[in-house]
Amino acid sequence: MGSLYTFSLYLHSWNRWIILIAGILSIAMALKGLRRRTAYSGANRNLSLLFISSLHLQLLLGLLLYFILSPFTLQAMNDFGAAMKDSTLRYWAVEHSLLNIIAVALAQAGSILIKRTADSRIKHRKTLIWSGIALFIILLMIPVGIMGPERPWFRF
Repeated sequence: MGSLYTFSLYLHSWNRWIILIAGILSIAMALKGLRRRTAYSGANRNLSLLFISSLHLQLLLGLLLYFILSPFTLQAMNDFGAAMKDSTLRYWAVEHSLLNIIAVALAQAGSILIKRTADSRIKHRKTLIWSGIALFIILLMIPVGIMGPERPWFRF
């Protein structure tokens, strides 16, 4: 189980970079599209799709870690009351997981709304808002010591 935990944790850690890059580029292209009043292009769609797909993969990896592999959450599940008093266990058992699930849901909702919109300007605006909020939450919840425990930026 240890090697599966390590492998899943590495994938989860490296996938965040795909999420961050795709999210930032998607938001930047939406901002550019709004300012220049350009059409919502295939590049916009592809970046949004990469962002959403990476988020879905991250969610699946996170759920695997949360419910099956992570020693932090398994320890928290044994005594949830005590885990709430320990800031590190609370972060992994509740804060990191819950807020990132909310971020994925917001990004997915935005993606659905964008697909149902015909006007390019509104698509750019919705991308900026929904992806921006999701990415902001994700940035807060990356465990680098901002809102929770500090973990390495890169895993090798």
